[in-house]
Amino acid sequence: MAGERIKRKISLPQSELFKDIVAIDLDGIYLDLHNDYDCIRLVYKAAYNEFRLTFKRINLATDANYGLVDLVFIDAVMETCLFVLDEDVSNEFKTIDLLYRGRFENETALSEFDGFGRSLYYIGFYSGIELKVFATSLIVEL
Repeated sequence: MAGERIKRKISLPQSELFKDIVAIDLDGIYLDLHNDYDCIRLVYKAAYNEFRLTFKRINLATDANYGLVDLVFIDAVMETCLFVLDEDVSNEFKTIDLLYRGRFENETALSEFDGFGRSLYYIGFYSGIELKVFATSLIVEL
């Protein structure tokens, strides 16, 4: 969040497998990234093993008092980044539809963690953009 001071960093507990975490409840702070926020930035810094999604609040009628929210994937490795470019992609990219921690196929079976203790997070947007990111943890920055 360039130019803006981060007020809080909250480490999310490891979610149960396949549970959608687009709506986040942080001990009294409820963030609905699907309905109340638009994704405005996606940054993958391979040198720092960090993947970041930045969201801007669009629903001003909510109780949430956070104009910008970052989801930061720590110790991240991009597994898949699929963009299908058409004329509607820029508008539909903004709405995140799915975010969950899931299993992945390794050489012998389905696994929950890779050899470095990272889980695979599946991220989907309305436009059909799909991202798969391995990460050890997920942090919300408010």
